[in-house]
Amino acid sequence: MSPPYPVAAGRYEVFRQKIWSLARLVVRGGERLFRDEIDLQAQWFGGEFGRVFTGTEGEKIEIVQFGHWNRGAGPDFTEVAARIDGELRRGAVEVDVDVRNWERHGHLINPDFNEVVLHVFTDQPAMNRVFTRTEDHRNIPQLLLPQFTGLEGHPDFLPEAFPGRCVAPLSRMSDGEVESLLVAAAQYRLRRKSERLRVMIESTSGEQAMFQAFAEALGFRQNKTAMAILAQRCPVKGLLAMAEPEREARLFGAAGFLDPSLCGELVPEDSRAYQRCLWDQWWKMRDSVETSPRRAIAWRYDGTRPHNHPQRRVGALAGLVNQWEQLRPIWEGNVNNFEKHVNKVLKNLSHPFWEHHYTLGSEASKSALRLVGKDRLRDILGNVIFPGAIRLEPDTWGEYATLGRVDSNQKLRRASLRLFGSDGQRQKLFTRYYHQQQGLLQIYDDFCLEDASDCRNCPFPEQLAQWKNFSPPAVFPFANSTV
Repeated sequence: MSPPYPVAAGRYEVFRQKIWSLARLVVRGGERLFRDEIDLQAQWFGGEFGRVFTGTEGEKIEIVQFGHWNRGAGPDFTEVAARIDGELRRGAVEVDVDVRNWERHGHLINPDFNEVVLHVFTDQPAMNRVFTRTEDHRNIPQLLLPQFTGLEGHPDFLPEAFPGRCVAPLSRMSDGEVESLLVAAAQYRLRRKSERLRVMIESTSGEQAMFQAFAEALGFRQNKTAMAILAQRCPVKGLLAMAEPEREARLFGAAGFLDPSLCGELVPEDSRAYQRCLWDQWWKMRDSVETSPRRAIAWRYDGTRPHNHPQRRVGALAGLVNQWEQLRPIWEGNVNNFEKHVNKVLKNLSHPFWEHHYTLGSEASKSALRLVGKDRLRDILGNVIFPGAIRLEPDTWGEYATLGRVDSNQKLRRASLRLFGSDGQRQKLFTRYYHQQQGLLQIYDDFCLEDASDCRNCPFPEQLAQWKNFSPPAVFPFANSTV
């Protein structure tokens, strides 16, 4: 029987901390988790870091109002309100990966940046302090963010890891012991997702946080950030105030998919007709929504199946907004069976164009295409619905633990091979349910490196033998902390 939530999560966290304390740590070196400033800006604007911080000079900083994401030239976020050491300051915020980008990008001599009240970044030189000053020689408070959030992992170090050494100790553990390890890791992962959602809700609003989480889930791995940015640029409150044709135009226009060049003679007539409908609404709002090329959303198309083309994902998001009232009871606590309710709502998502097209310019498919497939439904439940619901009702874990598996992907296959080797029976046994797959991914994230070359100094395999007898303290000091 699965232990109640989050008891097993606490057991795994203490076990994980113990292993971290024994690991020979390896400095990340020059590696950055934020490869692109727009990723960092999206997490900042989505509230994933929270609202309350300590500046580089020890200032107490509270973001009262995140403001607006600037569409053109100038600071990243305008009309911001920040309370710094008790003083309310209004102006702009600039968010960079590296503090030195302030000078590299010419902001130091640009009068448009004189209104900046806070400079946010994740990297700075190890030896030399770099200050942020405006064109009129005013010093700007700085905020150094950690290089991780939510599920990113340990901030400064990673243990060495290499596939293979976990296989032997796991093979000596009983099925029940392995299952208890996966359950604990899955509860820990679910709790972290729930904490991330809680911080976003407190930083924005419950409805907007859920909307962004839905958008991320629809974006798959390749376009998770892109869909999050789209959700931020098209807040759900504003979309709900629009008629359905306006919503679609707003979403597709803000996504950058209504380029006039799409309408050509080679585009089928039904696709041209749909594009004309979108343009009939888009031209009215275009000037107030469209961004400069530098701030355009960067969509990824590599490794994306036709069913999951970014334009179809935006179409699914538009359909989801159209069903918003049917989804609202989920985070209002008025649902008895989450899987049944979500399946009923999302399986019935329909759209006369997107049920038969892969892109805005494609030929119609011969058979109907579901906007949200089975695996995407499961991931929405696992990454959005249950992390939100379990914040209010821990007993929801019992329902979460019965979720079926999703089709394997490259990361899942790699994790399964590293832990179970060629034991096909165990690979199958411990990937039957969604929570087992999530537990595998959490262990993989915690103790494996994709580019590792040696795991001789990783203590995880040796510590596995202690799992059966390992018990955490009765009181967890981290139980209510923000992860």
